[in-house]
Amino acid sequence: MTRARAVLGIAAASMLAALMLSPAFADPAAVPAGGAWAERVQILYQAETRSVLRKTVRVWDFHPERNLDFVWEPAAGQSPDRTIAEDGTIDGKGRLVWRVRGSANYDPKTIYSSYFGEVRNGRPDGQGRLELRSGEVFDGHWLAGVLDGTGTHVDADGNRYEGRFVNGIPNGEGRLLSTTGEIFVGSFVEGLKNGKGRTRLAGGTVYESQWVMGKEVGGSRPDVLADARVGGLLKAQAGGGDADKVEIGVVVDQRMTQQSDTQYQHLVRDEDIAIYPLSDEYNDSWNGIGQVTTNNVYGSTDWEDTPAFAEVDLKTSDQSRVKLDSLEMKVAASDAYRKPMLSISEHFGCVGFRPDFSVINNGWGDAKDMKMSIQFTAVDEEGNPTGDPSRMFSKDIGSFGEGVDVSIKSVLTEAGVDTASLETGRFPCPSVDSLNVCRSQLTNKIKFGEVADYLGNMQQAMTLNAIGKFDYSWADDEGHVYQQSEPFRTSVTMAVFETPESMAECGDGGGGTPEAMRYQNIEFPIGKHDYTIAMPVRGNKNVSAYTARLKMWSSMSSIHRFSIAAHFADGSVRESKPVTFFYFRPKQSLFETRTEPAVCYLPREMAGCG
Repeated sequence: MTRARAVLGIAAASMLAALMLSPAFADPAAVPAGGAWAERVQILYQAETRSVLRKTVRVWDFHPERNLDFVWEPAAGQSPDRTIAEDGTIDGKGRLVWRVRGSANYDPKTIYSSYFGEVRNGRPDGQGRLELRSGEVFDGHWLAGVLDGTGTHVDADGNRYEGRFVNGIPNGEGRLLSTTGEIFVGSFVEGLKNGKGRTRLAGGTVYESQWVMGKEVGGSRPDVLADARVGGLLKAQAGGGDADKVEIGVVVDQRMTQQSDTQYQHLVRDEDIAIYPLSDEYNDSWNGIGQVTTNNVYGSTDWEDTPAFAEVDLKTSDQSRVKLDSLEMKVAASDAYRKPMLSISEHFGCVGFRPDFSVINNGWGDAKDMKMSIQFTAVDEEGNPTGDPSRMFSKDIGSFGEGVDVSIKSVLTEAGVDTASLETGRFPCPSVDSLNVCRSQLTNKIKFGEVADYLGNMQQAMTLNAIGKFDYSWADDEGHVYQQSEPFRTSVTMAVFETPESMAECGDGGGGTPEAMRYQNIEFPIGKHDYTIAMPVRGNKNVSAYTARLKMWSSMSSIHRFSIAAHFADGSVRESKPVTFFYFRPKQSLFETRTEPAVCYLPREMAGCG
């Protein structure tokens, strides 16, 4: 085995050894008893009754010697009573946060760990994700407090293991994605490579080898100069020079991103290192694969200050020193991302019959020639469609930029609904207790045609739920046209029952980015190709390891393709594996609906609670 191979083998072994000793798991050496029960009294909010509950909560503390405090937050839709057993032990889905004792709940810097997922008997059990202050992440299936089954571990340096776990340790088939861009696929035993494996080097060269408990015993690892594209892009000059000894990794700074409103993650792929948002909602909106609902990605975030924090780590493979002359970011392209990002704004209040809604666009491009397919459906208590929906109806919506109003009055008329009576009628009801009788009288009096079986109730309103899809096209800055189809779900108000009593008014539903003074500010200009950004090297340039920290952003949602080039005093150059940065920054839509009725007859308190 060559010196270089030995070093890489040790690095991989140490990464997995760190996983086995992670604070996420009970460490008998540190805590002889394996941990202890932690207990506190919490004030928990019950959404169903709009009341608070004072309750003792118990959870297993794997590291009581750290003297941390915890807070338990049941997941949305889960009553505190359903997530806490009689003796206070947590059993349910939610978020468990450990933080410095006595610190403020709103200060993210005091958080030691945050787990979101299923908990049984006070321990992570089921699907869940744990984030540690160190930057480590554990995601997957848990059993009694340890990963067991399929999961993912990202260490504090950004190396990533994906695969099978047994009792918290990698065992079985898995992938090890190193921050330098190297990818190993093979079998693991007790956290170590064992058996056959396939390695793809950062430059693209692939070879197979045999491993025995972390040691490579068969196969021929190519010399770095033989790699197809040294460091991802360039062949080093003859002889290699200092560049031959150096590896460059580009990763998300996990410690900083955990404190940010908009969090990013990185993933080593065959062709590049992708940096993209952590939020499934943001990724679904970007790709157009989620369901268009009232969830608006622009939300309450301050998009003027939502950078991605990244680290560029340079180190020599043999710990020797090299003389680093300069660093630069070589940007191949910075392109705007023009796909529309859609949400729905439902209309209610003012009058009883509101057969319309708005489609809001927070993307940076127009939706062209949109057509809507729509069906009506019954829904369960959580708003999910149940049973067979109505037949499909179609409607042309047309092209729009920031938003468009959509009326389904003609669709309802086609479905046999007496829209004229709903539009002109008012529907008094003696009391809230009589609502069911009033609803029955209304459905007997007015014809609802094909949608009669799908009518629902929301407080004093009779509603109609709809599902369907939007089909449209959009174009990028080079004129390429893309076809898009996105499912949607919405609700319209068919009638409101006016009673002498007034309903309760709606309640209101609220971090910023962390300080980043040590980070170089990188603003990517839109539409610029083949340019460089200097990255000043601070301090002693004779290094065995060096880290540059970047705060990256742009003026809009965009895609940036770059690599990091390290220039050495001997004239040699080393480049990182290519990086593709998907920057998410939706556009504020200034669209205002034009469907507001000229005259309102419903009082404010009956306008509906969305």
